[in-house]
Amino acid sequence: MKFTLRQLEFYIALAETLQISKAASRCHISQSSMTVSMRNLEEAVNAPLFIRHAKGIQLTPVGERFLNHARKILHDSRAAVEDLHQQPEAINGVVRIGIAETLSAYLLPNLWGDIAQRFPLLETAFHEAPASQLLQALRQGDLDFCLLLTSNISHDSTLEVETWIRSPRRLWTAIGHPLLSLPELRLKEVEKVPFLLLVTDDYPDVISDYWQSRGCHPDIHFRTNSFEAIRSLVAQGKGVTILSDLVYRPWALSGQRVIRRTIDDCITYMDVGIVKNAGQPLSPACLRLMDFLRQQTARLGEAL
Repeated sequence: MKFTLRQLEFYIALAETLQISKAASRCHISQSSMTVSMRNLEEAVNAPLFIRHAKGIQLTPVGERFLNHARKILHDSRAAVEDLHQQPEAINGVVRIGIAETLSAYLLPNLWGDIAQRFPLLETAFHEAPASQLLQALRQGDLDFCLLLTSNISHDSTLEVETWIRSPRRLWTAIGHPLLSLPELRLKEVEKVPFLLLVTDDYPDVISDYWQSRGCHPDIHFRTNSFEAIRSLVAQGKGVTILSDLVYRPWALSGQRVIRRTIDDCITYMDVGIVKNAGQPLSPACLRLMDFLRQQTARLGEAL
């Protein structure tokens, strides 16, 4: 039996909601249809993708791996159709874009190639730096706009902020970690184990404020600005972390697995979007490129 793109859409909805009823509602089908479709999908791939329990479902390690493939297949199938109708545009000029360190690593490699293909006459100059430096350069007129983690910056009347992606943050652990066996996972339980803190893009301030608002304090054992160091240490069981789905990958460089799980009382998001000076007109090239980036970023977000 072969699976269909529609089944993959259902599976992604189920993986994101972790409940048959919510996934069925999102996909506008009955619960029984969702159940049958997922049973057929498991038969098609000949592997158990999730475990059913009293409060919903939980993805198996195989299910987590397949989720990444499902998202990529849907993303690539849509991109293939859209590519048939895309033609290069003749806008030209220079656009100066500030980009956060996280987005430089996880979005820019895809976006830059798409920009070059769509706008071959346009010169784009990307500048990576901490958000505070980028915002200063933006206010000084050295940048046209910035791609930033809009959840990690202060918003004021001098800036126009538009969020394009909301990427949920989840707990990352090694496979078999004791926290994964808890029927309900709360921040108080995470507080009891070694925590690995990513220090990129003002994340420490964001996560510390959230922990303090819940009366909790992480037991920080290591700080780093390296995503791969965090991923590898988590996979080795040296500690846990809380990071967004945008930067999640199921495998560390060592080949060891990283498992993610939602914390029931800790639902936060890493928002991604555009920041520009309020009331400042932009060139037609900037506006067209911004619109293109909005579409492409949203499409990449769907593939997460």
